[in-house]
Amino acid sequence: MLRKKSVIALVIVSLVFLPTMITFITAQKPTVNVYLSTDKAYYKYGESGKLYVTVRNEGPSIIAIRKIKITFPWFGWYHGNWTGNATRTEIEENLLDKNQTSEPIEFEFTVPAEGRGGITNAARVSVEYEWGDETDSVTEYIPILIEWPITQSEALAPILYLTAGITVLFILALIALFFMWLSLRKLASSPPAVVATQ
Repeated sequence: MLRKKSVIALVIVSLVFLPTMITFITAQKPTVNVYLSTDKAYYKYGESGKLYVTVRNEGPSIIAIRKIKITFPWFGWYHGNWTGNATRTEIEENLLDKNQTSEPIEFEFTVPAEGRGGITNAARVSVEYEWGDETDSVTEYIPILIEWPITQSEALAPILYLTAGITVLFILALIALFFMWLSLRKLASSPPAVVATQ
């Protein structure tokens, strides 16, 4: 009798945990990689560009890409609205099976002309996806490099030349002062001339 009760209790416990075990076995967390690229290596202030996001599902479960969110280095509140970010929720062919890679998803951007973009700042790209009944995300970064010189503005070019000229003159003045100091030091250290009298 005790053995029958033990078997019945074991069967009931197994039936209670069976859906959880099936879900655990069939829907394992997939490994998802995000690859980023841009259409150019460097950008000038005010120039437009393209950022490409490619998602690869290494498996073992199928995934559905739900949202891609990008935060550019110049993100912020400017002139009464938020700029420097992009979000896409409508993604064509968003289902990726095991070992499948998406087509590159294109985002257009413009580097601000007023200098809000950094020299080596990175854009943050977050990809949200579903697998089974779960939602997860992957975040990657890509630099948006600004071309040197820092400014390409013709209005600021004379200031740059003036600054460079003043710097060169300052260095030359320091060199001249150094040689004058050396000469005065030599004169001060030499003994006075002796004059012979008869």
